[in-house]
Order: sequence, then structure tokens, then C-alpha cells
Amino acid sequence: MTQEQDNSLREKYNRLSILAERIWPGLNSLSDQRRYVGTGEVITFLYTLPLAIIGFIWLVFVTDINVITGNSIFLLFNLGLIFLFSRLSYYIIIEIRTDRYGSSQESLSSMIQWSAVLLLGPTALWLNIIYLLIEFLRNWRSSFSLASRWPQLRNLSLSLTISTFAILVSLSLYESIGGEFPLQGLSISSISFAFIAILAQFALEIIILSGYFIYHLGVQKILVGNQAIQPLARFFLLSIGLPNLAYPFAILLAGVYAENGFAVYMYLLIGFLLVAYLARQLSSSVESSRQQSRQLENLEKLGRALLEVIPNTSVLPRVLEVHVPGMFPSGHIAIWIKPDTIILDHPDDWPQISDDTWQWILEQPGPRSFTSNEDLPWETGGNNHRAILTTPIKKSDDNRAIGGIFLELRALTEPWDHKSLSNLYAGIQSLADLLASIIHQAEVYEQSLDFQSITQELRLAGRIQASFLPNKFPPIDGWQLAVTLLPAHETSGDFFDVIELEDGRLGILIADVADKGVGSALYMALSRTLIRTYAEEYDADPEVVFFAVNNRLLKDARANLFITTFYGILDPSQGTLNYCNAGHNPPYLIRNSEYGTVESLKRTGIAMGIEKNVTWSSETATIAPGDVIVFYTDGIPDAQDGEGNFFDDERIIDIARMNMDRLANEIQTSIISEVQNFAGNNPQTDDITLMILVRNK
Repeated sequence: MTQEQDNSLREKYNRLSILAERIWPGLNSLSDQRRYVGTGEVITFLYTLPLAIIGFIWLVFVTDINVITGNSIFLLFNLGLIFLFSRLSYYIIIEIRTDRYGSSQESLSSMIQWSAVLLLGPTALWLNIIYLLIEFLRNWRSSFSLASRWPQLRNLSLSLTISTFAILVSLSLYESIGGEFPLQGLSISSISFAFIAILAQFALEIIILSGYFIYHLGVQKILVGNQAIQPLARFFLLSIGLPNLAYPFAILLAGVYAENGFAVYMYLLIGFLLVAYLARQLSSSVESSRQQSRQLENLEKLGRALLEVIPNTSVLPRVLEVHVPGMFPSGHIAIWIKPDTIILDHPDDWPQISDDTWQWILEQPGPRSFTSNEDLPWETGGNNHRAILTTPIKKSDDNRAIGGIFLELRALTEPWDHKSLSNLYAGIQSLADLLASIIHQAEVYEQSLDFQSITQELRLAGRIQASFLPNKFPPIDGWQLAVTLLPAHETSGDFFDVIELEDGRLGILIADVADKGVGSALYMALSRTLIRTYAEEYDADPEVVFFAVNNRLLKDARANLFITTFYGILDPSQGTLNYCNAGHNPPYLIRNSEYGTVESLKRTGIAMGIEKNVTWSSETATIAPGDVIVFYTDGIPDAQDGEGNFFDDERIIDIARMNMDRLANEIQTSIISEVQNFAGNNPQTDDITLMILVRNK
């Protein structure tokens, strides 16, 4: 679109905004985006209202009181079905452009409406009118702002137009071609006449909604050019087409009732109820998966972008503005750092978050959420808000809150209940942890400016890196776990982690980046973040975790490094360890038997970071009471004495055997002491990481 065309289109839409402001005062004081959307609500309401009034008056004239009195029980039964199927609605949510969503909620209640109409005639349209008015009044009472009420008025006007005017026109056509009320069974002629009526109603619905669609098509062109036209068109077609797919089944439902009576009709209804339930569950699962994928994608992009700008935190707001708003289906997101720095407030035309809100967030132990009908603890009186999610930003070394994240979610068709809100906890917590790490690194770097020594800078980097590693482990009833990491230099390419998973399971990780120095340390930080993120996403499939991490490393890191990794999922109650070994030194499982049998947890694939689309197999080891597993990196077997001899694997096994009846930390100390005694005064040339896992007798 040329500049001249763009200016002409803007001028036309601005004139419409001036007209809309006469009905919605203050509309032009909003941002361009919100003003255009609000204008669309007003204009759509205005052009559909006359049709809704005509349809309503028409329905009054064609209503047959005898149908109501003679079929009152059946009508009430169908009204109940409409409410029931509406509660089992399914929905679609499409990201039209970054941080902008289109959503549509539909149900099989329209099928009930059409089947009642085919049996009783136009009088049955009152069922849907009653339902629409009840839902409108219920939503209207819970809304207190014009911004939330105008979409409700637009929806009501559109729905009434389609439910009266459009259907009455199609029913007139139905009767003119020979259709009858009630439907005369499932003969070819009856089905054909009814299907023609449904197609006519569908065509009229497209015509009525086309004005709304064309208007928003122009808005998209004004705001972002042509780049979001295709997603918007796809959403429009889906939102109209999906509910109409159920209409032909109304013919089947009405025909079955006419031919076979109420019992078979009820049997068919039960099947449709099951379909409606499954459709709702599927739409919920699809949306949850979409959100999680979106969060992971944006977290990875943000992490890479932040690595490029550290320690220059002055550009942090700009980086966050690019990557964070699209991470969640947010209407408003703000990030605050003590004492008074707002590093993100998107969009900027929303009211600022109060100091009382930030102070409350700082005092919380972790993420908190509130549905739209819950009171907010930092406010008094009323609950006029959207669903809200908050979390403090805490330093990793001392767990001290240094800021907070406030997220107000969009009112999409997905019902924001506590379950759906809790699905966002992992994403917002990962964002908070990433920001805490970045801020911590920036703070440490600023402190290091007072020192000119490169050695001092490397030591500080080593402390930053050490802060990534867990300093305490969750208690495991009946088990012992001990870990130590001895870097050869100020920074390390080794790392380990213990990840809490669902159902009391633990992810146990030990890895070694095949390099040394700062580059290896940075690669280690990125790898640990990716492994932890995907481990929580695929908490039962270590081979899937490796596949996802490997492809992401090769796609984005471009560091020409590889990493040997052992990752296992421990089920303490079952005594099993389901693991993958990506080219790492095989840990040793030493049995608590007379002969101390040793099993090697062998490699199940190559190291990560070498080749794309590589797969790993998984193995399962069973750990009996008294058994010991020794996990280690190659800094131990590669240790050398003064004559160049290596401290090989057999020494590790022998020391562990001799200390089988001791505590895990004592076994660990014995092995480390033997390595250090063996090396003597020789310098440590590689990082050493040793982890001991013991199942108590």
C-alpha cells in the first residue's frame, strides 16, 4: 500500500472515529490501535441494530402462541439443552500479529436451536433470544467500563440479527420451496429443503459479518500493512465456518425425533454431548500447547538477545519491549526493578501500576494469580479487572526480591480459571529467573569496573556461573545425594542440576562442555537454561529433551562447541532411573552385593551440538537398596600424577566399593581426596564434577 493510499485510508477511518465518538465519548483520547478497535465496535453495532430490530419485530408477528402452549415442556427442555451445550463450548484463538489475537467461542447449541425450529417453526427462535439476553445481562453486570461493554453490545446486536433476521429469511425460503413444520422425517426432499435453508442462513451470515471483517481488514492495513491480512482472513473464515458445521446435524436430530420419537432422540443427544465435551477438551489442550510453545520460543529469543547486550543494561527496556509482550496473551505487562525503575510497561497508554501493588508482589514467595471475579489484595472495593498474574523477581544467590512482574491477561474466549492460569506459572517464573540472572550479571560487571585485573573479572564471572548451580537439593526420603564441582580455572564448562518434576520425580543432570574459558562458561549457561526449560516441558521423556535442546543449540548458538550430557529421571518410589547419555562418561551403578557388581550406564547417543535431528534412545536402570551410582566428568579419570599416569575409571570403582556402607558425602570426599593425593602438586587441568547417589538400605 502506497503512502498516499495509507493516508487516504487513515482519513476515512478517522472520520468514522469522529462519528463513533458521538456515541462513545472519549474514544478519540485512546491510542490509535484501541481507538480503531473501539470504532469498529460502535460502527458494527449501528449497522446491525436496525436488522436486529426488524428481525425481532418479524419474530413477534410470526410467533404462534399455540406452539408455545402446546409444546411448553419440549421448549423448556430445549432451552436447557442450549444452556448445557453452551457450557461445553469450544474455542479457537489465532495470533493475528505479534501480541494481537483473534478469538471465537462456539458450541453445538446452534444445532439444538435449528432442530427445534425444524420441528416447531419460527416460534422456537425465542429459545436462542432468551439465552442471548440472559448471557448479555450476566456479562453486562460484571463489566464496569465502556471498553468492555461495547464488545458485548456489538456481540448482542450481531447475534440477534443472525438469530432473527437471517434465520427468518432462510425459513421463508424454506417454506416457499415446500418445506414443512415439523420436518417430515429424513426423506430426501425434507433433508434437501432444510439444507437449502441452512445454506441460505449461512450466506446471509457472511453478508452481515462482512462489514465487520472489511472494517478490521482496513485497520490491519493501517497498523501493520499487509503482513497480517492472511491470518485475519483465516480467522474470519474459521469463526464463521466452524459453528455452521454443526447445522446439518440439526436436520438429523429433528428427523430422528420426527420418525423415532423421544427415546432415540435422547440417545443421539447423549452422543452429541460427548462430542461437545471432547471438542472443548481438545480446544483447551491446543491452546495450552500453543501458549507454552510461544513462551519457550520467546524465552529463548530473549535469552540470546540479552547475552548480546550484557553488561549494557541501558538497552534492556528496548530488548524486553521486542520479546516479552508476545510471550503471553497479555493485555498489559509491566516489569519493575527496585527502587523505582520500570523497565517495561506495555502498552504505554495503560494506567501505571501502583506502588502498593509492587510492594505486595515483592512480599510473595512466588507466582500468584487472580481470576476476574476475585478481589485484589492490594485494592479495596470491587473486582473490576481482567485475570491477573504476578511474580516477584528474586536474586538466585540469596532469594531476595529485587523487582516484580505484573501481567493482566486478555479476555479471550478461553476461560481464565485457576487451572489455566497455573499453566502460565512456569513461563512467568522462567522470565523472572532470567531477568534476575541478567540483572545480577550486570551488577557484578559494574562492580568489576573498579578492578583492572582480567583475573579478577574472570573470578567474578566464575561466581556468576556458580550462582546458576543449585546450592541445595530437595529432600528425597530413603535416598542420599552429594555433589561437588571443582573448576580448573575461574570459570567452568562443567555443570550439574537437580530438577524437581511432578509426582515427586527428580531430573538428575551432569554435563561437560568440550572447551574451557569464558566461551565454554557462556555455552554452559545457555545449555543449562535450555535443558531445564525443556526438562520441565517434557518431564517424562529424556530423549525428547535432548532432541529439542540439540536442535535449538545448533540453530541458535553457532558456537562450534559440543556438550556431553547425562540426564536421568529418578522415580524414588519405584527405584528407577530413566536416562539418556549423550556421549558422557558412563556413570557406574555399583550393586550392594557380595561381589559389588558394577553396571555401566552406557552412552545412548552422541554428544549434543554436533549434528541436527540426531535422536537418542533411553534406558532404565533399577536401583536396589544399598546401591550406589557414581556420576562424574572426565576431570577425574584424566587427572595425572608426576609421571603422566592417569587416574583411571577402575580407581573410582574401587574407592566406591570400599566405602559402600558410608554416607554419600563421605563416598564423595573419599574419591576427591584420592584424586588430589594422586595428582600431588600437578596443576588441575580440567574441571572436576562428582555426584554420588545412594539408595538407603
